[in-house]
Amino acid sequence: MGTLGPLVVGVDGGQTSTRCVLATLDGRLLGQGVGSGLTHLAAEGSRERYVAALGEAIGGAWREAALAPRAVETIALGLTGVEGGTVEAETVGVLLDSLIEARWVTVENDGVTALYGAHAGRPGAIVISGTGTLGLGLRQDGHRVRVGGWGWLVGDEGSAVAIGRSGLRAALAAFDAVGPPTALESSVRRHFGVDRMHDVKRRVYATAFGARGFAALATIVAAAAAGGDAVAGEIISQAGRDLARTAAALLSRLDFGDEPVPLALVGGGFEHLEGLRAAFETALAASRVRTRLVSPDLPPVLGAVLLALRACEASLTAALPGLRASTGTLRFA
Repeated sequence: MGTLGPLVVGVDGGQTSTRCVLATLDGRLLGQGVGSGLTHLAAEGSRERYVAALGEAIGGAWREAALAPRAVETIALGLTGVEGGTVEAETVGVLLDSLIEARWVTVENDGVTALYGAHAGRPGAIVISGTGTLGLGLRQDGHRVRVGGWGWLVGDEGSAVAIGRSGLRAALAAFDAVGPPTALESSVRRHFGVDRMHDVKRRVYATAFGARGFAALATIVAAAAAGGDAVAGEIISQAGRDLARTAAALLSRLDFGDEPVPLALVGGGFEHLEGLRAAFETALAASRVRTRLVSPDLPPVLGAVLLALRACEASLTAALPGLRASTGTLRFA
């Protein structure tokens, strides 16, 4: 094991889970670990949750690598609700002191790791639809451009949260006879395991419900839309239009000249909500922006590894073949 040389760590932390990869400077994947999801650092108990989730993920990577924890060259983290250079990023750095010893620490938003992974560090753009939404691009001059990402309370149109919340509102409107009938009314009751619609309110306003509670309803909306429910279908179509509007605003600010901007779609919304990607592509085509859809090159956690390599000035060209070869062994849910 002494021949491995310096090591780097990449972490991708979202609201659903936290993933960590331990790698060598030439891109060999040594181990990965998975921890629980994160919440905003302003939330009660968030610091304890961060330590637990990061500790679980980092510890799991060392265990899978069959290595005793040791100092690493760099750890790069892409984390939900955290922006590079902010007080929150500094707080994460402090929390890491008890979890890992690293020469350099880089903390960014999880959209940045997704962007670097999607295009393997090259210029391009992504639109994320997961629990939240975000448009992010890397210009030819190395500057990043961002659209959205304001969080589920005031933004995140086109996200699983927005879709789930719209579905719940439609179900309640149908129950009150102030909105059109929809299969979502019965679907919502089944989801919450209640006979009376009024009992849903108690579940939704519980402290633990929050963004993830609304996001869990998105699959109900997508299923109803796929089954032909017009109300659910319009919710999915509107989400696609919202995401296309984000993409159009983002792409208009990138410096690709006459070349179409490579755009990757990232997140569980595009992957798991039937009809959302098609609705997005239809709306995007109508916007007439110059772009070409591409598949993500690497997952976000390996985008974090790329950031770690860049931070320690390791060669990305040398590391990429190893990282690409490693993607088949990553067990993403």
